[in-house]
Amino acid sequence: MKAILVFSSTYILLFVLHIVFAANDLEHLFRIVATLLAAMTFFCAPLLWLIDSSMKQSLWIGYIASIPLSIGIAYAYTNMEFQLDATLLAIIATSVTHGAWWLLMKGK
Repeated sequence: MKAILVFSSTYILLFVLHIVFAANDLEHLFRIVATLLAAMTFFCAPLLWLIDSSMKQSLWIGYIASIPLSIGIAYAYTNMEFQLDATLLAIIATSVTHGAWWLLMKGK
């Protein structure tokens, strides 16, 4: 539970910061935060595990959480328009990263 709270709080803080930076034309800071948000989205399960390695369900919780987040990332990167190809690409990307994490961790 600790990992979910830390991850969610960090994600929300960064999300708010990216809005503030965009509103104030702080392009470099906006891009840094947007990159961190994308990385957190596509590597949710590994980050949950890094925060709390005793969390048994970090893979499934991280993967389930990353699906709507990746759809949101696709929506943001397509200038707030729903595009099926970008959405599918984002879902595939998060599936690949979480699948790779599962393969890496299944023997441990």
